Amino acid sequence: MDDIKVLLFSKKRNVFCDYAESILRSNFKNSEIISIRGNVGDRLDDELHWYKPEYVISFVSPWIIPQSVLNSAKTASINFHPGSPEYPGTGCYNFALYENSEKYGVTVHHMKEKVDTGDIIMTSYFDISPFESVETLKLKSMNHLLYCFEKIISDISSGSPLPTSTETWKCKPFTRKEMYELFEIDPSKHDKVEIGKRIKAAAYPGSTGAFISVAGCKFFYPYEDRKPIVE
Repeated sequence: MDDIKVLLFSKKRNVFCDYAESILRSNFKNSEIISIRGNVGDRLDDELHWYKPEYVISFVSPWIIPQSVLNSAKTASINFHPGSPEYPGTGCYNFALYENSEKYGVTVHHMKEKVDTGDIIMTSYFDISPFESVETLKLKSMNHLLYCFEKIISDISSGSPLPTSTETWKCKPFTRKEMYELFEIDPSKHDKVEIGKRIKAAAYPGSTGAFISVAGCKFFYPYEDRKPIVE
């Protein structure tokens, strides 16, 4: 399949998103690839639905794709989510580490208006090490996500039907509010083990991480102030 229009949403300054865009362009050399890249908090153009692409693809997108854009896709709207069906929504790495999960993965699925609820296309799993951090878990996840991306784009390019999975989402999507609630430590309620779990689940280089609230002020647990391996 060639000579089609594809709308790709992904992050700026992310090497895995660079690779994903390169894979897409190499498979559709004669097609119109419209790449929209940004960061969390960036404004998204309200008029994107006028492109009417064959496919809308979200690869670690910083945005929730509007329903008008999803509806504009002639064939499919596909999301590459860096979490397994047990961890839809925001903070998937953090909740997996907090829950001491032994297995993790990534999910490719059709997009609906509500994030991470559409039918699952495929998954890819791997084991979580006892010494895993949010940073290493994210790195492993992005490698698996890129593998899935290459597989799906190759299928589309060759005219093969998209895979289908019997797996389903295991819970409602986690929200950013729930993620920040996980990061908060309350010494009056949390014992040493619980505090340790929350610190580990929140720790990420260059981020604020776990915190304690005192008299309306937040005091953050110190962590490495460096650039993370994956933005």
